[in-house]
Amino acid sequence: MSNKHKYTYAEEKNRSHFLDLSIYIFVRFLLIILSILPYRAKIASGGLIYQKIISPLSGNRKRIIDNLGLIFPDLDKRKRDELCKQVPNNIGRTFFELLSPNAFSSIAKSAKVSGPGLKILKDAQEQKKPIILVSGHLGNYDVVRVVLNANQISVGALYKPMSNPYFNSFYERCIKKIAEPLFPRGHAGMGNMIRYLNDGNVVALLVDQYMSHGEPLKFFGHTAYTATSAAKLALKYDALLVTCYVVRNDDGINFDLVFESPIKPTTPSDMTQVLNDRLEKQIRKNMGQWLWTHRRWKSPSSI
Repeated sequence: MSNKHKYTYAEEKNRSHFLDLSIYIFVRFLLIILSILPYRAKIASGGLIYQKIISPLSGNRKRIIDNLGLIFPDLDKRKRDELCKQVPNNIGRTFFELLSPNAFSSIAKSAKVSGPGLKILKDAQEQKKPIILVSGHLGNYDVVRVVLNANQISVGALYKPMSNPYFNSFYERCIKKIAEPLFPRGHAGMGNMIRYLNDGNVVALLVDQYMSHGEPLKFFGHTAYTATSAAKLALKYDALLVTCYVVRNDDGINFDLVFESPIKPTTPSDMTQVLNDRLEKQIRKNMGQWLWTHRRWKSPSSI
């Protein structure tokens, strides 16, 4: 490599660090400004900031429209435009909730809980039977960790570290205040999570994102490459596989949480298809609260 190329690479690396640091400083400054507001106003403002400013700069509208066009080709323009507002607003609210761990936890622990799964989960914990909770990017998924901790049930969660090292350090401190333990994605994190599960504990996973090495299962009637790891772990460690979903209330602040019945052990593919089907059912009832910005239906050949 020539000196010119080395210099260019160093310049790009410095620019990347500068951009990461600038984003971190901006977010921290924004949080300081919003901290003067009551919690409800702070979260509402965070939703609007993401919806009106950050989302348009991120190209989210096109991805939302592309996904909706694939899944609901006959959706009328009014509903489509409404979802293009609701989806980023929910993302923004979730983002600022996670960065306000103490106030968020205080609200989340009062979530209205329904479904048969919580009692089943408590009974299994008394017997030290491993449990895998599976959800998707619906509402604010971290409500689950708050509610379980309030019920004296420790849950370990797998999370994806952010690429910005400055912001990720801050982000990790915030989500650890919500509940621990947490396991970063990767070989070491997965190994620690499996050991935690095998000791008879509860772990929580989100399985609604594209996986290039996943299986081509169905989601909203279209092929979606889906990780079958949750089902494989449940079969290998004789763990209950329980679906749970968080739905944001109309007030934008409070939540409902449903714990569904465990999925019957069959094959990894069949069990994972049930995961997709159950999540789809919840999304259809709460369209504006799912991550339609994610390219869920892409194929390995398209990247």
